[in-house]
Amino acid sequence: MRAIFDYMTIQHIQIEERTQSATLEVSFLQAGKKVQSTLMVDNTDLNQLFAKLNAKGIEVSLSDDFNCYPTEEGMLYTLDMKRNGWDMITLDYFSPMHEVRQIRA
Repeated sequence: MRAIFDYMTIQHIQIEERTQSATLEVSFLQAGKKVQSTLMVDNTDLNQLFAKLNAKGIEVSLSDDFNCYPTEEGMLYTLDMKRNGWDMITLDYFSPMHEVRQIRA
């Protein structure tokens, strides 16, 4: 299976407890150009990203690395990858298992 995103860096992750989804602010190469975008993924694909980070020696902990905010609809977790110096980590060959929605401004 060909990867959808051959080279991708993540700048920010936001996880919404109620929707069981995550929003990722990312950069990736498309047709040789760097693209800034926002992707919406489910928890399975988010775990796949965490496994790729772990393979690069980065262990992301929901309790230690994320900021947590209570909302009326459940908890909201945010992680600024730059704060930890992880915003330049390139993930190779990411192929989501489920549909990924892209929000591009």
